[in-house]
Amino acid sequence: MRFGTDGIRGQWPQEPLTPAVATALGAAVAATFGPRVGIARDTRESGGVIEHHVAAGQGVEHHSCGVLPTAAASTLVAAGVVDAAVVITASHNPWQDNGLKVIGPGGRKLDATAEQALAERLEKHLADPPRASPSTWSIEPRARRIYLDALAAALPSGQWLRGARIAVDCAHGAATWTAPQILEGLGAEVVPLGVAPDGRNINRARGALHPEALARQVRHARCDAGIALDGDADRCVLVTGSGRVVDGDALLLLLARGPGVVGTVMCNQALAIALADRGMDLVRTGVGDRQVAQELARLGWQVGGEPSGHVLFSDGLPTGDGMLTGLRALAGGVDLDARLAGWQPHAQARAAVVVAHRPPLRSLGPLQDALAALEGRAVVRYSGTEPKLRLQVEGTTADDADRELQLLLDAVAASGLRETPG
Repeated sequence: MRFGTDGIRGQWPQEPLTPAVATALGAAVAATFGPRVGIARDTRESGGVIEHHVAAGQGVEHHSCGVLPTAAASTLVAAGVVDAAVVITASHNPWQDNGLKVIGPGGRKLDATAEQALAERLEKHLADPPRASPSTWSIEPRARRIYLDALAAALPSGQWLRGARIAVDCAHGAATWTAPQILEGLGAEVVPLGVAPDGRNINRARGALHPEALARQVRHARCDAGIALDGDADRCVLVTGSGRVVDGDALLLLLARGPGVVGTVMCNQALAIALADRGMDLVRTGVGDRQVAQELARLGWQVGGEPSGHVLFSDGLPTGDGMLTGLRALAGGVDLDARLAGWQPHAQARAAVVVAHRPPLRSLGPLQDALAALEGRAVVRYSGTEPKLRLQVEGTTADDADRELQLLLDAVAASGLRETPG
């Protein structure tokens, strides 16, 4: 299966992300959803050549959107400008990686059934590559305007950030040009970081993966708050005026609406307790925004997300958008320190181990024995985007969490999974 948790991802031009796969995917998307395929990308240096190959797929009427966040592509599909979209991004991964996300009907990511059907069609195109004569239109200015208008419509009207100084770290990624513009339109004094992409510096020491850089700038520039984004700008990490990094569970608490919040198995138990104190519930799903979206729809609730800062709103954009997330949090008041007074997540310890193969976890006796002996809450899972086994342990204290995480790491090694430390 070429598709992982969030599309096809790898190092260009190696398997599973090769020129042939990119072209076959473009053809498969056009044949499945319609010929008008919008293609957006982040700022990785391989993005342009990958776009060329996707656009060369048979039947593709290529609508080039330029550098834009993933959510911008979703708004184009929702608005009927294109039939479907392919976003060329590896999100939070390093610059050497890239990927292909598919946005389908309604501007939403594909469910498992639709993704399987698309994957089968892709394989047929790979087996019998057709010749194509691509047609191309550049719609970048229009695409950007549609996205900005959709974002404005999902926020309170007016310049409600007037008088506030807000730092925004774009990770040298897809929101480099749109995020400062959005904040300026709301009246904020903007302090921009990570807005000089060179093709290789995306996510490097900047953005949602490195919020400490934003925290330093917030303190130095005496900002009221800060917003950090990742490479394709679908996740958000906030920083308070004092320079405190707001973890993803606290972000969900800031955004919570009754009757509850949909989270994942990675959410901190402290979030469940804090929501219960407010008369709300926390329902957990498996990891991945697709599972969160499905549960939101099933329950009819309004807010769901992951501790990474990837948040979905039933009345927001069709896919997660970091700027919408950050701005909706700030709409409740820019003094995040005051709003989060008393918030204290339970101690967590995390690790990732690079693995060469993926046997079922239930078949690993030493690991199962270690899990049964733990006192704290633990999550062990294979990554959907990288060749890694991810481990997370929650404990009463940091020492407890670290100790139990080491027990799991020892069990992983005893199970024969370890290749190199991740």
